[in-house]
This record gives sequence, structure tokens and C-alpha cells, in this order.
Amino acid sequence: MSMRVIVGLLVASTAVAHAQPGSEPAPPPADDPGAPAPPPEAPPPPPPMPAPIPQPLVQEVVDPLAHIEKGILEDANAGRAWISPTALSDPAGTWSFSDFELFVISAGYAVSDQFSVSATTLLPLVEGQPFFGVLSGKYQFLKSGRLRMAAQAALMYGGTESTVYDSNGNSTSETQGVVVADVGAVATLCLDDECHSHIGGFLAAGFAREDQSAVPFLVSASAVGRLSTHLKAVVEIDSAFIAGDINDTSDGFLLWYGVRFTSRQIGVDLGFLKPFVGDGDDPLILGLPFISFTYRAL
Repeated sequence: MSMRVIVGLLVASTAVAHAQPGSEPAPPPADDPGAPAPPPEAPPPPPPMPAPIPQPLVQEVVDPLAHIEKGILEDANAGRAWISPTALSDPAGTWSFSDFELFVISAGYAVSDQFSVSATTLLPLVEGQPFFGVLSGKYQFLKSGRLRMAAQAALMYGGTESTVYDSNGNSTSETQGVVVADVGAVATLCLDDECHSHIGGFLAAGFAREDQSAVPFLVSASAVGRLSTHLKAVVEIDSAFIAGDINDTSDGFLLWYGVRFTSRQIGVDLGFLKPFVGDGDDPLILGLPFISFTYRAL
């Protein structure tokens, strides 16, 4: 036997000696046909939603004057016709300044949407000029549909200072004054929803500090008509009568007519004052020119 054959037999016998029974790898288990199928894999979760972009907070702007008619807001002189009051009132907190014929000035303040006060006086132009002052108030007590009604009261004082000489020639200064009050009511009917145009009437009774047996009354009627955005026509008629122990009626009246230039802050009335008396003799064809100016701070 050759050496190569002997070596091959030795190697083969060594491999058989090292192989242990059961050390071979187990075959993979066979599939059980009765076992349930494994559940399907869950789909991947959706991607996360992007975070919402914060929006800036927008606060609703509320107009504090939205409840006031535009005809009042856009007319600085809405509270009067020419000189007689209307039942319309400026918004609360409104200041106003008016000038009549350059030397009569007035300042007013709206305490609320219904109540306003004013003070009127004469500018001192000459030395020794009599003093004249008026304090007035107006309260709107009715606002129904297009109808407005208000109560009005005024306290007027006029005084002069004079020099009096006694029997010895000594001079002393004396002040003589008179106090007059009036109480009345005014009604205004708006001709449109925003009260750009309106008609009205005013009635007031006058009372003096001294005893009086008759009461004078002032009666007035007015009309304001809108012609364009900033232009109105204004007409007013004033008259008077007396009731009491003496009953009498004025045999004439005053007619005011002209135009009004309007805006929220500035108002200008430009027109004429025409007196009509019983005899009809009046050299003034158009009447006396009249102008007033108002500045209003809403």
C-alpha cells in the first residue's frame, strides 16, 4: 500500500471521528398550513401638519359717533336756525364757539347727547359799554322717529354803570341792571333719515325780576334745506305777542333768510335780516346783512 493511500485513509478516519451525532444544523421548519396569516404591516404615519401661522389680532373699530345722525355731524350749526334754537343736539363732549356780526360771541358745551349749555356776551368795543350776558341750556327730551323735542331756558342780564351827582356836586357811580329769564320748548321734524333738512318751531315765555302782570311770548318758525354736500338754505321767521292783563300781538315779524356753508367743524351763515312792520314802509329792500361763524370741536 502506498504512502498516499495511507494518508488519505487517516484524514478520512479523523473527520468521521470528530463528527458528533445530532450536530448537523436542523432543517427549517415547514410552514403550517393551518396557522393564521400574519397581519399586514401598518402603513407609515402621515407626516405632521405644519404649525398654523399666527394671524395678527384685528380689533373691530367702533365709531363712537355712529348713533348720531349725519345731518348733525356734518353741520356745525345744527343746534340753531339763525338765532332760534332747534331740538337737535351736538354729541356729548362737543365744544363750540360762535361769533355773530363780529361783536356777539358765544361758547357752548354738550354735556351729553341730549343736554347742552352755552354762554353769550358782547365784546367790549367802547368805554362805558353796557354789559350783556346770557346763560342758556337745552335738553332734548324726545327723540322718536324723525321728531325731536327739547326744553330750553335762558337767563339774561343787562347792566349799565352811570355817574350820579348829589347836591354838593359829588359824583358816585351806580350800576343799574335788569335780569330777564325765558323758558320755552322747541320741536324739530327731520325731513330725511339723516336729518340734513328739517323744519321746526319754537315758543318761549319771558319773565322779569320785577312784578309783571303780562307775559311776553316769542314765537319762531324755521326751515333748513340741504342744497348740496356743504350748502344749505336757512329761513327763519320771528314774532311776539303778550298774554295777561295786556293782550296784544306784534303787528310785524322778522324774516331771516340766506345760505349756510356746512362742515363737521366749521359753519358759516350768510344772509339778511328783513323786518316787516304794519305800515310796510321799509327802505331796506333786501334787509340788513347778517353773518355768523361757528367752530366746533367734536
